[in-house]
Amino acid sequence: MSKILPIKIAFGILIISGMAGNEISSMAIANSVKAQVQIIAQKIKQTIYGLGLPKTAGTGGSVRLKEELGGFESSGGKTLPILTLMVPEDGARTASDQPTVYWNMILNEPQDYKLTFFLQEAAAENSKVIFEQEITITKGGLFKFQLPQSLDANIPRRWGVKCKWASGKVVEANGILAFTEPKPEFKVALESAQSSLEKARVYVSYGYWYDALDAYNNWITANPQDAKAIQERSSLISEGFQGHKGLNTKAFIAQINTAAIQEFK
Repeated sequence: MSKILPIKIAFGILIISGMAGNEISSMAIANSVKAQVQIIAQKIKQTIYGLGLPKTAGTGGSVRLKEELGGFESSGGKTLPILTLMVPEDGARTASDQPTVYWNMILNEPQDYKLTFFLQEAAAENSKVIFEQEITITKGGLFKFQLPQSLDANIPRRWGVKCKWASGKVVEANGILAFTEPKPEFKVALESAQSSLEKARVYVSYGYWYDALDAYNNWITANPQDAKAIQERSSLISEGFQGHKGLNTKAFIAQINTAAIQEFK
């Protein structure tokens, strides 16, 4: 007659009372950890990705034409590039000290555009720029860029993109990011994830916007027919951009779902 042993799950580790350590199979541990990831995701599910900063602190997905007194150009412009940063208006968190950020460009005229990424030392609009990188582009699309330098924890920073073209006009958008040290239970959940899709779901559960978006993008790039993953990413963007002024979120998401990702380099 087989003996039924008590089972406990603590921080993703399977504990079977009465069994020697060498009797616990690696498969059982792996399965229990995977189950624990799902439990954590259900219990800690968050719906707020932003930092809670005033929305005026960052332009988020807005497009600004600098020579027009800082006014915002609508997406209805016929010749102006349309620049949208992939970040909630009040900023967002990352679990990485070298996060990957995304933005989308729509270019309406075939010419060379100077695209500049910048990072500032703080969230204040007038804070010092500590990093800049410039490239020339001829076509728009969804761009990604991983910060080349490590960030200090718990310091919100402003980042953004400038686009300049032949007329001398400049379109600029900026947003906020903050690297926050992950909690131990988050690290357990992330280490237990078996794919970038599972990692994306863990990031979502803990409210790490930048990392969730990057993980979903990585998975969808490799699995472009995964309708469920695409829907999950769409929900992430919709939730993060909720209440975003001047942006047709539904149309924007439809565009992102068909966009090829370009490395900013």
